[in-house]
Amino acid sequence: MWVTYFFVSYLVLAMAIPLGWSLAPVWRRARAARCVRCPGLSKLVTVRMDPWHAVKMHARGDPEFRVLDCTEWPGQRECGRECLTQIVASLAART
Repeated sequence: MWVTYFFVSYLVLAMAIPLGWSLAPVWRRARAARCVRCPGLSKLVTVRMDPWHAVKMHARGDPEFRVLDCTEWPGQRECGRECLTQIVASLAART
């Protein structure tokens, strides 16, 4: 019985390590706070993205990002999040 558990554990580990290596750069890029120009307010704001959402969407094949926090929130919480186009463009230029 322990042979079965060992084999299944080995397979899970063999799949988890390459998956972690491929998703770690996405998490690192998404967790950094970025200073961008808010299109609605026309001033510089600091935006933090949700790194776990970025990893999950990248694993599905969809390079989607979600804003986790902004320096203009809670006052501008219902903005259109047009700043994400600047962030995605800067990420695409790096890769």
